[in-house]
Amino acid sequence: MSTLQGGCLCGKVRFKVHQPPLRTFACHCHFCQRVTGSSFYAESIFQRDAIEFNEGELRQYEHLSEGSKKKVFVHFCPTCGTTLGLTFERWPDMQALSRGCYDDPNAVQITSHIWTSSAQTGVVLPALVDCFAEARASLDGKPEQATRHEAPVMARPQ
Repeated sequence: MSTLQGGCLCGKVRFKVHQPPLRTFACHCHFCQRVTGSSFYAESIFQRDAIEFNEGELRQYEHLSEGSKKKVFVHFCPTCGTTLGLTFERWPDMQALSRGCYDDPNAVQITSHIWTSSAQTGVVLPALVDCFAEARASLDGKPEQATRHEAPVMARPQ
């Protein structure tokens, strides 16, 4: 994998990552719908020290997760409002980067969909990709069972 690069809409905040993400997924939870103003949030998870940001200013919004009761920090550009990523009280060494902020968003594949139980109408879950009704693991760390569909399927009946 070559270096992943990206940034915000106005270009004031840029980042580089020199290693592949630990995973990239689409999250359909209500928080991610709100933070993006869209149907889901596609994010890549990295070790925090793998990401280099330029000198552009980032602001932070602190949100208390309904599920874990731990803080989630939304990092965004104060000029254009682009959400560049998230950090987590629960996983202090990890950072998510917004897949839509990559110069080439297709450089990383979405390998799973989580919180599909709260997906919006009109969302189609792809074939042969791990889908989780809620999180990939319980709050105590126990892995949850994924569903894989043989063909694309609507996340929620119309």
